Amino acid sequence: MPRIPVALILTTLLTVTGCSSLRFPGVYRIDIPQGNFVTEEMLGELQPGMSPEQVRYVLGAPTLVDPFTPDKWFYLMTYRPGKGDNVSQQIVLHFENGSYSRHEGEVIDDFRKKTSSQQDRELQRKLEERKREDVTPEPAPATQQQAPDPETQPQEPSDPGQPAA
Repeated sequence: MPRIPVALILTTLLTVTGCSSLRFPGVYRIDIPQGNFVTEEMLGELQPGMSPEQVRYVLGAPTLVDPFTPDKWFYLMTYRPGKGDNVSQQIVLHFENGSYSRHEGEVIDDFRKKTSSQQDRELQRKLEERKREDVTPEPAPATQQQAPDPETQPQEPSDPGQPAA
């Protein structure tokens, strides 16, 4: 096979596969949360000795239950922001004798704070400063309108056909 077509094909393949990992500037990318979102408050509601049904009520269905070790439940969460780095959370619940005993893993309460870029945080700070500066002044109190004084008002003629005196 000639060298030029092989080199051209290899160059094209490398170029095309390299484009998939690029992040083009100005292109909007959505945030993609996947899995079960578990907070510290939710884990705080768990008490040792709770039944699996009670745990399921508090946290929702687990992402994964290993069929070989059914006494472990996995709650997995992955957050892929349009900007910034991916964040993952893994919480493992342990059951002993059919009741909840403990959990392992680090809870990430606010995925957006962990993933937002420095530029986004700077823009948010500037927006908050601008809101504080643009406080609208309170409107002036409304003035009360007084009823007209009959003595200072000009008198109208009693007969519309006659001229005023």
